[in-house]
Amino acid sequence: MRPGDPSDPSDDLPDERSGVWSVATWNVNSIGAHESHVLRWLERHRPTVLAMQETQCSASRFPKAGFKALGYDVHAHGDGGSNGVALAVRIETHDVVLGVPGAVGPFAEPRVVAVTIQPGPAPVRIICAYAPNGRKVGTDQHRYKLAWLKLLQAIVANAPEDEIVVAADLNVAPTDLDVWDAHRYRNRNLTSPSERAAFEELLADGLVDVVRAHSAGTRLSSWWNRRGDFFESDRGWRLDHVLATPKTAATVGSVRIDRDPRALPGSSDHAPVLVLFDSAGG
Repeated sequence: MRPGDPSDPSDDLPDERSGVWSVATWNVNSIGAHESHVLRWLERHRPTVLAMQETQCSASRFPKAGFKALGYDVHAHGDGGSNGVALAVRIETHDVVLGVPGAVGPFAEPRVVAVTIQPGPAPVRIICAYAPNGRKVGTDQHRYKLAWLKLLQAIVANAPEDEIVVAADLNVAPTDLDVWDAHRYRNRNLTSPSERAAFEELLADGLVDVVRAHSAGTRLSSWWNRRGDFFESDRGWRLDHVLATPKTAATVGSVRIDRDPRALPGSSDHAPVLVLFDSAGG
């Protein structure tokens, strides 16, 4: 069994009444194309919150009915383009914010949605984020990506709650253990020093990379290029992250990158990342 492979799915089932809750993040690579995959996975694992990126769907056309049938409310932000984010939540939410209030130009793209939940003694701000790809180091697209990651820092710093979870596709593989060939990709998009520095600044502002914290020394991947046999040969990148403030991070009980959905025919090229928290035990 590879690190991050699923075991008994019953291990993932949270019980918010006892302070056990979970957050999953998944770049679904079009909710229209992969709705059935997402709903099947959601029914099996029942996370408290599912953060979705690259929904490629306007908010008005997001297919909420299937989520509602499973007990989830959906807060979607999208314009029908290649971006789009959404949060599916099965407990009460407060202070929903779609996008970045007052943002203009490319910073107004639908890349952020945030809500507050209270799965335990304290409220927790959940921020779903989808960073720009960046394309190529040194280009305007890459400079925009770095500026957007700075904006995310400001969003986190101004969150209305002390406890925060960022569930995101940040399009950054932050360490050499997060890319299948660190030497080959040393100075390229997704792994460049400037992107890694931006990721470290997020952590320096008071967040913990909980996936890496629970998998020290292990090579991990959550995205595999569709070209060739990248998935079959496990040549991947870890681009999907769950970051949390220290008090919340200290309650993490388990972390899983679930490769099963990625192996399905016609799947998203990302795997869902699932983190279980135990507020009562923390």
